[in-house]
Amino acid sequence: MHFNKIIQSASYITLILFVLRSPGMASLAHRNNKGAKDFEIKAGKKDTVNKNKSNATLFVPGEIAPKAPINASPAFTPDNLLFFFTQSQGGNHLTIMVSQRSEGVWSEPKIAFFSGKFRDLEPAFSPDGKYLIFASNRPEKPGDSVLTGHYNGQVLPGSGGNLWKVDFSEKGTPRITRLPGVINANSSVFSPCVVADGSLYFMRADSGAKFHIYRSAFKNGIYQAPVKTSFSLDRFGDYDPAVAPDESFLIFSSARPPAPKTADLFIVFRASEGWSEPADLRSILGDDVYGVEARLAPDLSKLYYSNSRRASGETMSTEQYIWKVNITALLKARGITK
Repeated sequence: MHFNKIIQSASYITLILFVLRSPGMASLAHRNNKGAKDFEIKAGKKDTVNKNKSNATLFVPGEIAPKAPINASPAFTPDNLLFFFTQSQGGNHLTIMVSQRSEGVWSEPKIAFFSGKFRDLEPAFSPDGKYLIFASNRPEKPGDSVLTGHYNGQVLPGSGGNLWKVDFSEKGTPRITRLPGVINANSSVFSPCVVADGSLYFMRADSGAKFHIYRSAFKNGIYQAPVKTSFSLDRFGDYDPAVAPDESFLIFSSARPPAPKTADLFIVFRASEGWSEPADLRSILGDDVYGVEARLAPDLSKLYYSNSRRASGETMSTEQYIWKVNITALLKARGITK
């Protein structure tokens, strides 16, 4: 495989070498799923409803959809040359896969070098591409049992999660470490998202209850005590945060109203105190923009998400497909992008 440009970053060189050497859900399987056209979004005004179909299209690098029933949570390097994502590998087992783009074509995905043995999911790059964080049921100590999940009123052996880090910032073998206990406070921690200053968003279920979205500030190289986001209310389950690097907006999934029988995607914008009220993207962008595992393109031009809808419009309850939709007009209306 060849690249069209020279990548000078040592972290990228390390990452690419390991990709080339690697062998070859409510949102995913741990939670149940319960183009923009012209519209106006201004501070203090409601979003104009768009009941038409959006410009959403399937994202199928290397024709991943026929390979496995579940495909979700894409994570791109800043230069958009490598793409990591979650894929089912039979039963309840989830694996992180990787694909490389060359001459505009994505390669057939292969298992990422750090994945395959445990139930690994939801990769997320830091905005500078120097490290990747993912969720896994792998034990803290080798030889211990895999994690049991406690969420949505259920006890799920083997479906727990903690957050782990793959560090590409130095030459040689990337270091894989478990994030500290202030983040991994229990065995139901998933869906990481890293912002520009290193702060970490994620979802966590406490005492076997619903998931909520938290933010841990990163100060002087140390994660601080997580704080629940202002829009994540006890009576709703919220999950899968996708946050702009400057934290100007955040997209998440929830079955809160007005979501019908499936999880909808909601957007909030940074306000003077906390976040704005959530707005349903199904109403703003189109009836086909809904689902889970929201992710943002490195240039913020597109939103990626997963649901059970095939390109034909048929819904397959046991499958997850990655979709993408242009959100440039939405962000321009808020003055976030030019």
